[in-house]
Amino acid sequence: MTLTLFENTYLEDASTYLERDSIWSEASYEEQERALINATRFLDQMLWAGSAVSTAQPLAWPRVGFSYFDPVLNLYVEVAEDTVPVRVEKAVARLALHLITYPELLKGYESTYDSITVGPISITNANASGDPGRVPKIPLEVYSLLDPLLRVSVSTTVWWRAN
Repeated sequence: MTLTLFENTYLEDASTYLERDSIWSEASYEEQERALINATRFLDQMLWAGSAVSTAQPLAWPRVGFSYFDPVLNLYVEVAEDTVPVRVEKAVARLALHLITYPELLKGYESTYDSITVGPISITNANASGDPGRVPKIPLEVYSLLDPLLRVSVSTTVWWRAN
């Protein structure tokens, strides 16, 4: 699979964001490419603010018609129609690294057991199939980067009063 900007990925090379990470640098080019494409696919399913620039574009970005408040810069940022925000690029890089670290997240897995005994009940090797357990598909760090760009904020607190 070849990386094509705005067709199957938002980021062609994550090395800028992950240059100090040994897991990323030790991964093969094919693993990195697959991780970037899958990270883009995962993020593309989110509910983004604004509208797609064209109805014919294959990915959710680029977008038009919104600005967002960047809590790091402490100001509103306008997003140009022909770009992807740096926050999205960083999120793709971090999620791609997460997918290389936990490749089981890309597999369809089912919990199987090496052994089950019904007598005085015993279960052995519950993670025999490589079930990643409680590893989230999209880590909180990625959500934190994307939060200002989403239509519905992940961290929004809704205040209500019960009378």
